[in-house]
Amino acid sequence: MKSTNSANWVLVTGTSSGIGRAVTFTLAENGYRVLAAVRKQEDVKSLLAEAGTRRVVGAVEPIILDVTDAGQIAAAVEIVRAKIADGGRLHAIVNNAGAQWAGPIETLPLTDWRLQFDVLFFGPIALTQQLLPQLRASRGRVINVTSIGGIMPGPMIAAYQAAKAALEAVSDSMRIEFSPFGVQVSAVAPASISTPMLKRSSEQLNRIADALPKSLQPFYADALRAFAKTTVTADRFSISAEKASLTILRAVTAPRPRAHYLIGAAANVAAFMKRNLPDRWMDAITFRMMGLPREVKSQKGE
Repeated sequence: MKSTNSANWVLVTGTSSGIGRAVTFTLAENGYRVLAAVRKQEDVKSLLAEAGTRRVVGAVEPIILDVTDAGQIAAAVEIVRAKIADGGRLHAIVNNAGAQWAGPIETLPLTDWRLQFDVLFFGPIALTQQLLPQLRASRGRVINVTSIGGIMPGPMIAAYQAAKAALEAVSDSMRIEFSPFGVQVSAVAPASISTPMLKRSSEQLNRIADALPKSLQPFYADALRAFAKTTVTADRFSISAEKASLTILRAVTAPRPRAHYLIGAAANVAAFMKRNLPDRWMDAITFRMMGLPREVKSQKGE
């Protein structure tokens, strides 16, 4: 479904790769003007080069935006205001920027927990707060990219999944609060998507296992390595970022977008099981699917 207004702007965060990059070009090819937010200057050049290759030059405008930086958020807001003053409108923001801090709950530093929430939770809230006046004026929409992990959490990436679960929850609050003035909100939860972050996960988890203190190796090393193997399998069966971007396009274009979208068959199956199976059954399924050890021998002093 193409936009009929060439001045319909969508701000997408985290567009250097993965879903954000795919969404940028899917939207541009469907008539939208995209402010494509990245953190590094080299990503600006890469986006512009791809825009030329895909013949959407002028429809993609990269901007530097780290969602944890208040000054850069303020600068992005000024860019949006300039677009509106020039006859445009802010149709939507897609809160997609992501990063993942992994590790057992016991060993993951609180600084990493805070960084994780800064990127995945507080960043989207800060950006949405600042752009809400423009969205209210356009009766636009907010699309929060969450994760099936926020709906059905598992081990070893608890900080990531907790932040995504918080974003799922605040999406519901946003939807209710914003609806009286015509701003619609959707949460989009992907399952396994073939992205650079997923491809790095296995290596990252194995590094964490190797770096564990000797006293904690018996408790977590095998589980981390088992999870690393699971991510390799997940990557083989994951769907492409381009296919995932079509769901976000529907959330952007639908006259009455759904409150929640799931991307991929695995996400639908996982959500169904979480809603309908007892928690202990779900735990058993997680242990089996991930090949996690069911018991570890305590060391002396534990």
